[in-house]
Amino acid sequence: MPEIDRRSGEAARAAWLYYAEEMTQSQVAHKLGVSRSTVIRLLRRAKETGLVNISLGVASETFAAERDLEARFGLEKVRIVPVAEDAEMQRRWVGQVAAETLVEMARDDSIVAVSWGTTLQAMADSLFGNTGLKGMQTVALVGGLHNASRGTNPFEVAEQVGQFFGGLARAIYAPVYVKNAETVAGLRADTGVHEALEMARNASLVVFGVGALDDEATMLKLGYITPQEHAFLAERGAVGDIACRWIDAEGCPVDLPDTINPISISLRSISAIPNRLAVAFGLPKRQIIRAALRGGFVTHLVVDEDVARFLLDAEA
Repeated sequence: MPEIDRRSGEAARAAWLYYAEEMTQSQVAHKLGVSRSTVIRLLRRAKETGLVNISLGVASETFAAERDLEARFGLEKVRIVPVAEDAEMQRRWVGQVAAETLVEMARDDSIVAVSWGTTLQAMADSLFGNTGLKGMQTVALVGGLHNASRGTNPFEVAEQVGQFFGGLARAIYAPVYVKNAETVAGLRADTGVHEALEMARNASLVVFGVGALDDEATMLKLGYITPQEHAFLAERGAVGDIACRWIDAEGCPVDLPDTINPISISLRSISAIPNRLAVAFGLPKRQIIRAALRGGFVTHLVVDEDVARFLLDAEA
């Protein structure tokens, strides 16, 4: 078989498994016996050569709802994603639309601060190929999670986004939370950590997900907040977090226990970044999504139909 035919066949198989069979990239890699990076290259080739042509039919009612949400919350752009059959498929769909939105927003000579989570990992996974931007840099928005699985490591997402745009990626080499104020002060004074935090503060675009304060909260399951700290936050009205900083239903910061000291920029610094893309889905996160909007932390939003409907009904 000629080399070009073999390569086209591999791309077609990968594309079929990913788009038609709706496997994840890791599942496709296992099925084909290749690495995940090879799967990314095959999917990129499938799009570039016309093997795959993606189109999305969106009802006029969806466009109207996007405009209504923009007007209701003073947003620059809203993208509403159809409801999928399960959470994994929904995450992929939201990630694909978030990737398209990120490409539209990214600019030359800019800094992009990137948060973490499986939804943002799905966004990064949807960035096939590369789109070189002159002088662009990415930086993790929060410190690291030492026991995180793939998709819950802030630097991995920032690095993948940076690779797509051909820019340098910067990590914050410190834990996401520190137990005492003296330690956090010392870490913030470290040259590398200080420079990374300053870089995040000077970003022109920030991309973040949100976390709900419930029993399924990732920070609770990973052990970064204890049940006692969880109860402390709940008593003060916290509904969830943005970049590991907690807010109430109106979008106002809540007091943190002495044992939670984040290594990240402040909520005020986040709200000062000119372009702020929030990416989230699922009714369990509806309260924190609305709180983020009420608090003025969002300029661009990618969300699913169920949450969009809740937001419009709740703010009617």
